[in-house]
Amino acid sequence: MASDMDFNGADTQDAAFDLIPANTLVRVTLTTRPGGVGPEGWLTQSKTSPALYLNTEAIIMEGPFARRRIYTRIGFRGKNAGSGDDSYGNRGRALIRGILESARGIRAEDQSDAARSARMIRSLGELSGLEFVARIGIERDKDRPDEPGRNSIKAAIGPAHGDYARVMGRMPQPSLGLGTGAARLVEPGYSQPAPASNSSAPFWAR
Repeated sequence: MASDMDFNGADTQDAAFDLIPANTLVRVTLTTRPGGVGPEGWLTQSKTSPALYLNTEAIIMEGPFARRRIYTRIGFRGKNAGSGDDSYGNRGRALIRGILESARGIRAEDQSDAARSARMIRSLGELSGLEFVARIGIERDKDRPDEPGRNSIKAAIGPAHGDYARVMGRMPQPSLGLGTGAARLVEPGYSQPAPASNSSAPFWAR
């Protein structure tokens, strides 16, 4: 009990609030925060535009930044979606695809039936609980250039990356289909089947 009252070993406040360096790779567990909009209420409405996004929290699982929380808004539909140019939504769908591929051990170029099924979900809520390798970025407010900004998930890293297996710890078994939840894990050394080509698939399913 006495040791609980000794704060000499606690982190300094500067250390607690320092940004994680950009491009750091970490294993995270994702949680989606419902905003009451869209399918099953998982999306959040922007306060300044018609844009919709998925509000997420990712907890770093291990390493020097363990237990740190990374908050990221994943675009789902941009304010210009009705005009046909929805770069905001497209970037968000690309990140969700990357998260599914990272969590389920699927290579981006794999177009086998199993891989395509693993990129499909029945609900945005199925993203909660997924573990994947994230590349950390730093977002800065363009209206406040002097502020340090905040960390966010820049990208999800898949099994083709050289550090994927090391950061993930074990290789997810890519045998999951629609709505099957979190991936089962197997030891490193797993080799995937050769990808099939399907150039007619939409960009987010390639």
